[in-house]
Amino acid sequence: MISRRGLLTLAGGAAVGAYAGTARPAVAGTAAAVAADLVPASGAHFGAYVYAGNDTGVSQPEALESKIGHGLRINHSFQHAGTGAPLTRIQQDIAAGRIPMISWGAGTEARLRQIVDGVHDAEIDGQAQLLAGLDAAVFLRFTWEFDLRYTDTALFRDTWRYVHGKFAQAPNVAFVWCPTWRAYRETFKAEPFYPGDDHVDWVAADGYARPKPDKPDYHYRPFDLMFDTAHAFAVAHGKPFMVGETGVHRDDVAPVQAAWLDTTRAVIKSDYPNLKAFLYFHRDGDDIDNRWRVTVPDGGPAQLAFAGFAADPYFNPPGP
Repeated sequence: MISRRGLLTLAGGAAVGAYAGTARPAVAGTAAAVAADLVPASGAHFGAYVYAGNDTGVSQPEALESKIGHGLRINHSFQHAGTGAPLTRIQQDIAAGRIPMISWGAGTEARLRQIVDGVHDAEIDGQAQLLAGLDAAVFLRFTWEFDLRYTDTALFRDTWRYVHGKFAQAPNVAFVWCPTWRAYRETFKAEPFYPGDDHVDWVAADGYARPKPDKPDYHYRPFDLMFDTAHAFAVAHGKPFMVGETGVHRDDVAPVQAAWLDTTRAVIKSDYPNLKAFLYFHRDGDDIDNRWRVTVPDGGPAQLAFAGFAADPYFNPPGP
């Protein structure tokens, strides 16, 4: 089984065309929905990536929704290198009232250079046109966790702006800029990678609570100590904040998932007013500290805590 890190490698796919250099305007004749529709006035959308038994990266949320007795507001899928967007899944989600989110890879740093040189324009134009035609608002988390893979921050910024400019024809697509939590709090890479307020719709971060008994500061790290500075960064830039991926490790000997989820839900509601979307990574990997599913055992405390998240009115705001 592939790990969540493997999805970073597999999703090394696409990018774009002409660099506009300004915020994307509304375009006549495109979808009536716009990216701003995705920001709830209060509360936060709740969603997940739900592993479907294969490595396509396409989330299948129905079984998890059945177990928790509640729908997910966002369904999060990955788009692999050299493949098209999961259109059927996206259409199913829109019909079911879910907001689609696509994590779309850009590949290696060498590929970033190809993008700004226009090598992949046809592919990216096709992606923009396809998403624009949905008549629904969509999240696009372009080349996420870039702080782990790239060193040339200027090239990254140019690539992001180039891709973002190409999507002027798709005002229904919200661009989600998403490094890891450490880029804000420890490595301080967030600011050098930031392409500018005109080119970002949502600021996000990824972070996981893992067992690290040899490093007490990182042992099942609390939500607040991963996402506080990321949330502050979003506020400072006037952007809604998203937790793009998170999970808490399942330990059979010392179960902590339920308590972590319950505490996180309370902390978000009390201290994170600009957090407008929270997405869980519901998949286990091969590594011993890479077990994130909340449905083991079926009906157990973690599943009940997750269901509490999904059913909480705060995490069910009115939306598009």
